[in-house]
Amino acid sequence: MSNFKTFVTVHQYQLASIPEELWEPLYTKLENDYLDAGNFVELHLGDVVSGYSVHTKKDISMEKHSNIFLVDHAWTTTPEEAKQQLKNNMKLLDRLEGIMNIENEEEEEEEEDMDTETTDEVVKMVAEQANVSYQEAKVALEAENYEVVNAIMRLTMDEEHKKEADRLHEQVVNQILASGRVEEKEQEERIAAEEKKKKKEQETLKKRVERIYTEMWSFLQTYSFSVLQQDGQPKSQTAWYICDEVGSALCHSSSPNINCVPFVYSRSGKDIVPYSVFFPVKNIGPREAFTCNLLPTDLTRSIDQKAYLVAFENRILESEVTETTRTELIQAYKDYKKELSSVEPPKSNKITDAQKATEALKETTSHASSETVYVSTTTPFVRDSLKLPNCKFVEEKAKADIIWYSHDYTQWESLKSSQTVNQFPNESCLTFKHNLSNLVQKTYGLPVWIPQTYNLVSQLGEVVGNYLDNEEQGKDNLWILKPWNLARGLDISISRSLPEIIRQHVSNVPKIAQEYLTKPCLYNGKKFDLRYIVLLRRTDPTMIACVYNMFWIRLANKRFNLEDLDDYERQFTVMNYSQYEMTQLDYKSFIYHMEKQHKVEWKNVQKDINQAMKDVLAAAAIQLQPLGLASDTSSTHDAFSIYGFDIMLTEDYKPQVIEVNFSPDCTRACKYDPEFVNNIFSLADGRLGNVEKGLESFTVL
Repeated sequence: MSNFKTFVTVHQYQLASIPEELWEPLYTKLENDYLDAGNFVELHLGDVVSGYSVHTKKDISMEKHSNIFLVDHAWTTTPEEAKQQLKNNMKLLDRLEGIMNIENEEEEEEEEDMDTETTDEVVKMVAEQANVSYQEAKVALEAENYEVVNAIMRLTMDEEHKKEADRLHEQVVNQILASGRVEEKEQEERIAAEEKKKKKEQETLKKRVERIYTEMWSFLQTYSFSVLQQDGQPKSQTAWYICDEVGSALCHSSSPNINCVPFVYSRSGKDIVPYSVFFPVKNIGPREAFTCNLLPTDLTRSIDQKAYLVAFENRILESEVTETTRTELIQAYKDYKKELSSVEPPKSNKITDAQKATEALKETTSHASSETVYVSTTTPFVRDSLKLPNCKFVEEKAKADIIWYSHDYTQWESLKSSQTVNQFPNESCLTFKHNLSNLVQKTYGLPVWIPQTYNLVSQLGEVVGNYLDNEEQGKDNLWILKPWNLARGLDISISRSLPEIIRQHVSNVPKIAQEYLTKPCLYNGKKFDLRYIVLLRRTDPTMIACVYNMFWIRLANKRFNLEDLDDYERQFTVMNYSQYEMTQLDYKSFIYHMEKQHKVEWKNVQKDINQAMKDVLAAAAIQLQPLGLASDTSSTHDAFSIYGFDIMLTEDYKPQVIEVNFSPDCTRACKYDPEFVNNIFSLADGRLGNVEKGLESFTVL
C-alpha cells in the first residue's frame, strides 16, 4: 500500500469533511510541514474588523476547492492550566498579545514627590512657626529632608548652638562612614528598590496574563480525542488551542467563503501533530477577506446562535452582533423570567406535614423485631458500620431483603416485592445539576432558595440575555461554572467573562452557569457550606423525608473576598478531596458560635433550611419521570434513598440549595456518629423494628 493510501486509511474520518480532490495536496503539505499560506494571503489590521483579518493578496484570486492550507497551532492548553503556562512562557505571552492585538502598555512609575500644594502649606507653616521668610523655611525643610521639627529647630537655634550642632552632625557622619553603615544603608536601599521593581513586574505580568485569559475565549478552538484509561475504556477529552497569526485572523460570516477544520496528523504512525486546515468553498477575489463559520453545528435555536456569537463580536465580518442582537437576547431572558414567574406550584395530597409523615413512618414498624434481615451492599461504610443485631450480610442480591448500592442501580425488573433498594429510578432528576434546576423551575418558577441556574447546552440565549441585562442594570456579573454531574469541587470555575461563559458550551463536559453568591453568610470572615444527609423514605402514597440532625460544616481556609477568584482556599469549601488543609468543625460548636457572632437564633435558620430541602424533594415526588421521580405505574418493590444536600446561607441567613448529591460518602459521618448507619437502616426498613429509636437522630420534614 502506498504512503498516500495509508494516509487516507488512517485519517479517513477526518478527511470526510474535506473535498477528495484536496486529499493528495494536503498529504504532501502535511508530510513536508509546508505552511505556504503566506504566499497567497496577507494580514490587514483594522480593515473589516477592529483586529486582524486575512485577505488574498492584491494580485491573487482563488477558485472553489482550488487549494488547501495548513495552519499551525500557536498554543494548546486547558482552561485550568492556561494562566500558569502564560506566567512561565514570556515568548508565548508576547506572541499571543500580538495575535490578539493587545497593546502591552508599560505602567508609569508612581510619583513619589510630595504634592506641590501640600509642600506649599508645610513651608508656610514652618515659616510662621520659626518667624522667618518663606524662602528661608523652604531651604531649611530641604536641608532637613522635610522633617518639620528638625527644620524649625534649625531656624530657631542661636548661632553658637547651631555651630555645635553642625560639629556634632559632622562627627556622627564621619563615625558612620568609618563604620561602613553608609554602605549598609545603600545596600538596604538597593534591596528595597529591587523588591519594589520585582513586585511591580509581578503585578504587570499578572495583568498581562489576566488580559490574555479574558481575550483568549474569542480565539480558542477545540477538538476532541479519546484517551485510554487504566481500565481499558476510552475517555473523551477536549483540546483547547489557538491558531497561529493567520488562523486566528479568520473572521466569522454566516455566508463563509472558506472552511477551516482541525486536523490531527499521524506521521508514519509515530508522531501526532495537530494542525488546522482551510480551503475555499467559494471563489475568492483579490484582497477579499477570508471568512469561516464559527458556530457549532448543534446550535439550532436562532437565539442560541446569536448568543454564541457574542463571544466573537470582534471577529465578525458582517457585524452580526449588533445592538438589535443585544436587545433580542435581553428580551429572550425577560420572556423566560416572566414565564417562570407565572408558574404556580402544583397541589398534591402526596405532601403532608411532619406530624402525619411521622405517624406514617411509625406505622411501618414490624413487631417481629427478632426477624433476620439480609443485607447486600457494595458500600464499605455500610458494611463496616451496620451493627443492628438482626441484620446479616449476604453476597447474592437475590437473597437480600435490603440492597444498598453506591453506584447506579439498573436491575429494577429483577427486584422482588419483599426487597428494598436504596435508590429510586431516575434519581438524576435531583442529582444532575441541570436537571435539578429544571425540576425546581418547572415546579416553583423562581424560588428564593436556589441560585439562578442555566444549562449551557440548551439555554445559551437566556444566560447571555441575563448577563447583558445585569450589565445594563449595573449589577455584578459573577457566575460559577460547574459540570452537570461531577462532585467534590471538580472542574469548577468562577468567571466575570461573558465569552468564557459562552464557550463552555463546547466543553467536553456539559456544564451549568449559576449566579455566584457574592454576599454569603460568613463564619469568622470565611465562606462555608453545610452538608445535610436527607433520607427519602418513600414518595407514595405520601412522601416521607427526614433530615439527620447532625450536619457537617465545610469551611474555606482563607477570608472571603471577591478579588482573588482564582484562590481555591478563599472561594471554595471542599478541602477533603484536595491537597489543602481541612478545618474540622463540630456542628453544635458551629451553632453556638453562629448565634454568638451573628445574633441569630439557629432554630429559625434551620427551619428555613428544612423547608427548602422538603420543597426540593416534594417537587421530585410530585413530578412524573423524567422531570421527577413519580411514575404512572406502581412499583413492585420498596425503595428509599439518602442524598447529600449542600446548603449555603445568604448574608441575611436565608438558605440556598447549591446541589443534591447522589449516594454521598458517609465515612466521615460514621466516625462522628458510630450509630449513623444503624439509624438510617432503622427508618429505612420497618422490619428492623427500630423506627422510634432511629427517629431520635432525625427531624421529619
